Amino acid sequence: MMAMEKSTLDRADFLERHYTLGELAKAWHMSIASLRPWFLDEPGVIKFGSGKLKKGRKRVYVSLRVPESVARRVYRARTGREITPGRPSVAGKPVQGS
Repeated sequence: MMAMEKSTLDRADFLERHYTLGELAKAWHMSIASLRPWFLDEPGVIKFGSGKLKKGRKRVYVSLRVPESVARRVYRARTGREITPGRPSVAGKPVQGS
């Protein structure tokens, strides 16, 4: 029974929506540069690229993909608010017209 439950959880994690920093920045009205430190060392974030400087390069290229559950956890921790899909808010108050 335990093996089946774990398998179901792994499958759910695999199918979970993953966001780029650009998508989160647009949705949260922030810059990618502001969000990168929030997610760079966060558990569960997928990192693409090497963390090492290659010959002839001026900087390290690492792309991040953030699972929805991690995005929600970080957003809640940083803002103290829940993400409410389809209901934009500013400072915890609904935006007029929504």
